[in-house]
Amino acid sequence: MSYTVHWRLLPAGIAELVVSPDRSAPGRWKATAKAHSVGYVSNIYRVEDEYQSQFRNPGFCSSGIHKQIQEGNRHRDVKLEFDPRRRLARLEDRDMLDHTPPKIEQFAIPECVQDILSAVYYARSLPMTVGQSFEFPLNDGAKTIQIHVEVQAEEEVTTEVGKFQAIRVEPDVFSGHLFSGKGRMFIWFTKDARRIPVQLRAQISVGTITATLSEIGREE
Repeated sequence: MSYTVHWRLLPAGIAELVVSPDRSAPGRWKATAKAHSVGYVSNIYRVEDEYQSQFRNPGFCSSGIHKQIQEGNRHRDVKLEFDPRRRLARLEDRDMLDHTPPKIEQFAIPECVQDILSAVYYARSLPMTVGQSFEFPLNDGAKTIQIHVEVQAEEEVTTEVGKFQAIRVEPDVFSGHLFSGKGRMFIWFTKDARRIPVQLRAQISVGTITATLSEIGREE
């Protein structure tokens, strides 16, 4: 799936989201998310990010995530691996612009934990009833946190590939729950069994960032 990203009213970037079976490990899936900036926004703050997550069925428990981050003057390579048997997460965070050793840390995790990408697929698998909520444990390289998600409304979302009846949810990820700054995030999933994420919107200090579906690919 592909998305067009806008910052305020300006075209800001293009994002892709792909999931497929991991041929090397039966029962395991891999998801890849890519984002790169375009146009005027790229001139003031260039973004070239790629995230790769592996998770297991059932439960969508994450095995780890690899993040290659190029944002402005930052260039980092981050590997986060989860060991459910030992209930430990291992973080390796390398600054690619200097030659210092990577930061390596370990953290306690529950037997089943989500990363920031597998969490999207886990949420898609859950029943969504307006007025209800759900929670799940997430680790992004520090203390494991419980993410609270509210199922708020049914709305029609207009995208480049048509209109969709969708369910809007709000994960509580700001104000120190996952991100330190203040803000709000909303995700719209289609009401049908596919639960396609058709739109994401983040309201943060620098303005509103919206990613809207522009192409539906084939998920294996």
